[in-house]
Amino acid sequence: MNVVRLHIFDVEHGECSAIETPSGHLILIGLGHNSTTGWRPSSWVRQRNQRPSCVVMTNLDRDHVSDIASFEPHLRPETIKSNHYINPSWIRALKIAECGEIDPAIETALRWMEGVYTGLPITPAYGMELQYFYNSPAQFQDTNNLSVVTFLRYGGCGVLFPGDLETAGWMALLQDQTFRTCLLQTNLFIASHHGREGGYCQSVFQFCRPDAVIISDKPIVHGTQDHDLYSGHCNGLSFGDTLRRVLTTRNDGKITIEIPPLGAYTVFLRT
Repeated sequence: MNVVRLHIFDVEHGECSAIETPSGHLILIGLGHNSTTGWRPSSWVRQRNQRPSCVVMTNLDRDHVSDIASFEPHLRPETIKSNHYINPSWIRALKIAECGEIDPAIETALRWMEGVYTGLPITPAYGMELQYFYNSPAQFQDTNNLSVVTFLRYGGCGVLFPGDLETAGWMALLQDQTFRTCLLQTNLFIASHHGREGGYCQSVFQFCRPDAVIISDKPIVHGTQDHDLYSGHCNGLSFGDTLRRVLTTRNDGKITIEIPPLGAYTVFLRT
């Protein structure tokens, strides 16, 4: 039985998830790391002795690619998925205007975009349904609203990874009927922008009532980290006698979801 295993790692205010696909390939969504514990996706991949087949670069900000240098050169993915509307030169100019310089991790990500790592996956969709959505720089000039949104569906379970998409970016994507259909099929919703208020869009939940929202975060340091934004939109998941609507890596550690081709999926905490 080809079970999909989805790992959402504790990388604090970063992003890193891994998908073990039915075809036996490995997909990474984001390459963030945990600066407190020292955990890095590159070390996890080395322990598995499995080069990633694909890396989805959801957002060209440091917290999404902070461990990318550790993948050079032997762990480079066979392909990457990024927002194909984005010109790396434009990002360089944007970062210099914002910060005065380009972070080395972002520069490596841009070189990947310019190099040989783009193209079609070896096995299309890796035995699952995978769809990607993103806005254009003609609409937005900030990296958050140019995030790659990934929708995964397998065995009757849909999972949505929205990067750091903000309210205006959500509203633009909601104009797409295919995107709205994916929302209707979403069971597990990864909160955009680490659960912060800027990544919340109430209109999304006219089309989406997930079982749970999952937030990648660390101890609250921003007033905009308000988990109550999401709990009212969720059906809830049972963990023994407890019904949970919002899960966080801060409280729950690494979160693993096992999705069989038939039947119910299972969520494991602190695995």
